[in-house]
Amino acid sequence: MVGAVRVSRPFHGGLNTAELKALGLRRDEVVDFSASINPVGVSPRLMNAIRHMDLSTYPDPDCVQLRNALSEKLGILPELILVGNGSTELIHLVARARLGQGDVAAVFAPTFGEYEAACRLQRVAPHFVGATSEKWFRWDIPEAARRLAQLRPAVAYICNPNNPTGAYLEPDQIEACARAVGDTGLLVLDEAYASFVDERWNSTFLLELGNVVLIRSMTKDHGLTGLRLGYMLAPVRLVREMSPFQPTWSVNAVAQAAGVAALEDPDHVEEGRRVVKAAREYLVREIRGLGLACAPPTANFLLVEVGNAAEIRLELLRRHGLCVRDCTSFGLPGHIRIGVRGMDDSRRLISALADVIGG
Repeated sequence: MVGAVRVSRPFHGGLNTAELKALGLRRDEVVDFSASINPVGVSPRLMNAIRHMDLSTYPDPDCVQLRNALSEKLGILPELILVGNGSTELIHLVARARLGQGDVAAVFAPTFGEYEAACRLQRVAPHFVGATSEKWFRWDIPEAARRLAQLRPAVAYICNPNNPTGAYLEPDQIEACARAVGDTGLLVLDEAYASFVDERWNSTFLLELGNVVLIRSMTKDHGLTGLRLGYMLAPVRLVREMSPFQPTWSVNAVAQAAGVAALEDPDHVEEGRRVVKAAREYLVREIRGLGLACAPPTANFLLVEVGNAAEIRLELLRRHGLCVRDCTSFGLPGHIRIGVRGMDDSRRLISALADVIGG
């Protein structure tokens, strides 16, 4: 196609079927630490709702029931909510609505690869607001705000807490970045992992600034990786601006029903948080006890410096049937990311790490 944009698909966590086959492994033999989701799995209430779905009818293109349920839970108007087929669709939706050739975009890095991909598909090469390794890739926010004020980007993406570094910005830091972007730009705050932060804060007040979009993932909170479900919170005018770029029936009926059922079972998410907190404390202590450097933990994943990430990942998978995330695609070839699972799996991982790094 003349003028087509060619962008490589970003690399993500999760098990690779072709790789497992080459190694002679079955999916059910491998414990996946490369994805960061609720470790207690899917709520029984949610599974029951899915079983009773009528698949012969079209889904509601406006996701009214789910938006109303989210509205009640969050205490905000349903008109400020746009439901998407996972948070990744919403990341791309913002780029399609707001970016074109000649526009400026900014991405706080190192981070999730879909932000850059979304920009490049709109023929925009993003400017990266980088962080240095001396502080475990925490950004210098005053300097970052100065950079944003100079760039005046049409869109700026921040992941909070950041994947894979775990950097978690405070309200005043995010607000400083939003003000630096200016009235004509848009700050996109991706909060996919925020539910697993112990000292998390409510970001909805940022909507009052008028240039902030919040993106959240129900996939991570409720273990819905196979369904894909997320939502955007934004001022009404921005929801109206974004929604025409979304395909009709983007969110299928099963995902919508699952989302409503998930919101009716808040204890399930709380249980996941408890499991994450206990296993995270254990993993950090034991990883550091092995002589490995581990970033200060914030969410349900850990960034660990191992030297040769690709080699360590392969040996854990090949010898022990454990899959972690090689962070080379983030520009961190010396690091792996570990999604926090339950205590039994965590003990198995520590034993395997000790074996692999010991030779």
